[in-house]
Amino acid sequence: MKNLKCMFVFMMMTVVSSLTYGQETLKMFVKENKVPCQGVAPMECLQVKYDNKNDWQFFYDHIEGFNFEKGNRYEIMVIRTKRQGTIPADASSYEYKLKSIISKTPVNQVKGIYDTKMILTRLNGKVISTGNVYLTINEDTGTINGKSGCNNFGAKFTKLSSKNQIKIGSSYGTLMACNEESMKLEQEFTNAIKDKTFKIVKKNNKIQFKNLKNKVIMEFSIPTQNDVWSFIAKNNWKLIMLENVGQDYGRASIKFDPAEKRVSGNSGCNNFFGTYTLSGNDHILFNGLGSTRMACLDKEVAKTEQKMLSFLSDKDLRFDVAEQTLNFYLGDKLVMMFGTVK
Repeated sequence: MKNLKCMFVFMMMTVVSSLTYGQETLKMFVKENKVPCQGVAPMECLQVKYDNKNDWQFFYDHIEGFNFEKGNRYEIMVIRTKRQGTIPADASSYEYKLKSIISKTPVNQVKGIYDTKMILTRLNGKVISTGNVYLTINEDTGTINGKSGCNNFGAKFTKLSSKNQIKIGSSYGTLMACNEESMKLEQEFTNAIKDKTFKIVKKNNKIQFKNLKNKVIMEFSIPTQNDVWSFIAKNNWKLIMLENVGQDYGRASIKFDPAEKRVSGNSGCNNFFGTYTLSGNDHILFNGLGSTRMACLDKEVAKTEQKMLSFLSDKDLRFDVAEQTLNFYLGDKLVMMFGTVK
């Protein structure tokens, strides 16, 4: 009997050990706004730190059960678990799950030039219409992040005592090669901001960067909802990522008609159609979705279709637009990413 009891205790310890292997509980601080970052494709990332004294860092993953609300700073406990088995090249080594929210504190956002995506429209007196140069100024971290024409870039900046004056340090970024026009624009933009001091002036939807002689060096625009939907409407969007798996999804695509609030596309096998309604600036609800009824003989295509239609059926999704991607989130989880079809 004694041996049986010892064996039982040993077995229980083994079970508990296997359940908790590779798992730990962490305290995490989450900043009140997201910033542009580069994952599988251009996206927006949470900013987090694990010690309140450290610098903020990009967080590319999803925290299960955590519904981030912009404008609030969080202190949370999360359970981080090491993934087992073969991990896809574009996936994280860990899974994160919310354990508890310790605090949620509203933060007064600085309105105007900070924490706002700006798209370059004029540089050294020349009109820029590519949309390939944009940035966000993060006041809290003293950093500027965005795209400089071809590559993603970042730079540190210092606020000066004069109102809305900043000094930008040397920039750093990725090292991709693009077409000659893009590279030329990137070089001119990089030279314009590197180690320069600017007075920043906001005029309605325009942001001007002036030098100390009051000359406008750069002008940016803040996209309005009309701008966003005009961009969405003029493009056909092909599914390139579904539930964090990036691949070629064949015919799966989506198209919008903002004038009629109609949506159509293909879910991999069948065509679909319906309507949608908007809530605020970044939430969308698809309504009354219908589709053709062809049989999907390919099991993977059928699986894609089922998932895609599920996300498009009466769920409150958040969306955002990067340079070439249209992204949909369920809660804080990126569930679908579409790329422009050229």
